[in-house]
Amino acid sequence: MMVLTEDEALDLVAFLVAAARTQLDEAAEYGSLRLLTGARRLADFIVDRVSPETRTLLMGPLRQIPDTAVRTADPAGYAAALDAVCRAVAQHLVAHFGLDRNMP
Repeated sequence: MMVLTEDEALDLVAFLVAAARTQLDEAAEYGSLRLLTGARRLADFIVDRVSPETRTLLMGPLRQIPDTAVRTADPAGYAAALDAVCRAVAQHLVAHFGLDRNMP
């Protein structure tokens, strides 16, 4: 079973390619925001086709950082928020793939 339809995949590819081009002219700080926007778009496409646990991740921690956040306003806060999202994703992956069952 495909996670994305062809149209959804093309939409995401187009966004990522356009974001890559835009980064040549924009301030570097927007790079992480564009990546988060891409992750959110992917989440929007798949949220109705995933497990309840993954849905919780996609609708919760992945949405913690506002679309308009920039690290120059509060560099430490921005980094802390991004670190929290990374931790949530990592914890979800460990549980999802059963890696926690293989640890002593």
